Amino acid sequence: MFKPAKKTSIKALSEKYYYLELSLLENLDVDPRPLQFINIWIPSVDEIPMSISQLDGDKLYVLFKVVGEGTRSLRDRSGFFGVKGPLGNGLVLSNYSRVLFVAGGSGIAPLPLLAKHAEENNIELDVVWGVKKSPDLFNVKSIAPWVKSVYYATEDCIVGYCGRAVDVVNRVLSDHLWKYELVIGVGPRSMLLEICRRSSNQINVLVSLEAMVKCGLGACGSCILKPLPKLLCVDGPVFTCSEVIKHLEYSHDY
Repeated sequence: MFKPAKKTSIKALSEKYYYLELSLLENLDVDPRPLQFINIWIPSVDEIPMSISQLDGDKLYVLFKVVGEGTRSLRDRSGFFGVKGPLGNGLVLSNYSRVLFVAGGSGIAPLPLLAKHAEENNIELDVVWGVKKSPDLFNVKSIAPWVKSVYYATEDCIVGYCGRAVDVVNRVLSDHLWKYELVIGVGPRSMLLEICRRSSNQINVLVSLEAMVKCGLGACGSCILKPLPKLLCVDGPVFTCSEVIKHLEYSHDY
């Protein structure tokens, strides 16, 4: 089920963000769609879900922020890992012509694959990215050159807009006369909840959720989206706001 992959390079993008290149020794079963993910098995450490940032031939790329033992191991270890996927339902962009992608923190990870698909389908893609501390930022176009415009927000107010990504969304939508056909949100649940509450009654909004994913196949139940009878790994990670608003409100309250 896991396919072997060798770590071939890793690049520091900023103080905590890294871009990992893995060489696949076996092809993935299917080409990934934007916002699908993989589980990476780190021998003797853990199995962790990661967004697919890009796939180029046998080269698989993963953008991640170092936050714990698993991501530290991805950064520091060499050698071989296991890759399971692509997992989840992903996203089809061909029905849209202008899209706004909103990322909070490490929610920026799936952008390169999304941006490449947007370029291939002649879709105009703009990005709002917010982080807590400005040293976390990097040049988004260095990994996703197909993006048209990028709006940065920092909570330390040193770079870009002062505040959170969600605080910039309505300003960007208003400045562009609400001519986007779709908003895609990826990031903390509190951010996704605010985007849904503020914008989903005026524009089509999709959100990509995160959860504790173990098997990735819907068998273990670890990624259930309480209080809903939905599993992230088989029903998601992409949902409309109406599908998961109860989960976002539940998660926000607890």
